[in-house]
Amino acid sequence: MELDIRMLVTLGGMLASVASAAAIARQQIKHLEEEIKEMKSVCNKMELRLDRNDMTTSINEQKISELSIVSSPKEREGLVRELEGLKKDIAFLHKTGNN
Repeated sequence: MELDIRMLVTLGGMLASVASAAAIARQQIKHLEEEIKEMKSVCNKMELRLDRNDMTTSINEQKISELSIVSSPKEREGLVRELEGLKKDIAFLHKTGNN
C-alpha cells in the first residue's frame, strides 16, 4: 500500500476534521458545565425559598388553628359568660362601695 499525496492530503484533512470536532466538543462541554453550575445555583436558591415558604405556611396554619379555636362558638360562649360574671362583680362592688 503506497502512500501517495492524495492519500496524505485525505488523511491530513480527516485528522484536521477530527481535531476541530474535538475542540468544538470540548468547548461545548465546558459551556454545558457552566450552565449546569448556574442551574444548580438557581435550584439551591429555589430550595431555600421553598423552605422559607414552608416555614411561613406552617406558622400561618398554626395561627389560623389557634384563631379558629378562640373564635369557636363554645369558646365565645364561655368568654361571654365570664365577661357577664365580671360585669356583675363590678356592679356589686360599686354598690357595696357606695354604701
